[in-house]
Amino acid sequence: MAFDGALNSQGAGAGFILTSPSGDQFKHAIHLNFRATNNTAEYEGLLAGIRAAATLGVRRLIVKGDSELVANQVHKDYKCSSPELSKYLAEVRKLEKRFDGIEVRHVYRKDNIEPDDLARRASR
Repeated sequence: MAFDGALNSQGAGAGFILTSPSGDQFKHAIHLNFRATNNTAEYEGLLAGIRAAATLGVRRLIVKGDSELVANQVHKDYKCSSPELSKYLAEVRKLEKRFDGIEVRHVYRKDNIEPDDLARRASR
């Protein structure tokens, strides 16, 4: 699963792509109808993708996103000191229990083009 969030002067959006082992893809974009930050938009994309994977019965999930902050907070390399982001992180921890394994990896923006495009389109 790959995710991203976007924030611009028009609004905020998030997107994710679930890819099956056989290469089938499910793509989804979400316009965020609330005042968001770039980090909350990233978390919204992550959570939407994790929820979709859980609903589809996925048991093992590899997650890729270009937000170093989100990846490292989920990975427990960074402490989460923001009360707002702590709520998002708590939801991730709750959802992790629905999987046999979940791994979050930071990737460079150039390797996250499709989810970025979904999130940017949804932010308009």
